[in-house]
Amino acid sequence: MFPSDIFGFVSGIFILIFVIVIVFFIIVILIVYKLLHSNVDNVKKRSVKAPKIPFVSSLSSLKENEKKELISAKDVNNCKYCGENIEENIAFCPYCGSNLASKDT
Repeated sequence: MFPSDIFGFVSGIFILIFVIVIVFFIIVILIVYKLLHSNVDNVKKRSVKAPKIPFVSSLSSLKENEKKELISAKDVNNCKYCGENIEENIAFCPYCGSNLASKDT
């Protein structure tokens, strides 16, 4: 206690101010906590549902389309002996081994 404080008035004020500050901080912490958690709850309630897209089938169709484009983009002929798809201007068929360089047949 202070020597000039006759009835403990000054020390009582310090204790009262300390208690008020502690209560104020507790109230501020509770308000911030409630605000943060109420925002999280609202986000959960307002979630947007995306339309269901058949993802796997669209990928397989895209792959098939790409394969068709690659085949059509590549210069492709059929072997006159076995009928397999082969590239243009090659000398031998990679499937049956026949000579394709001779044009007289």
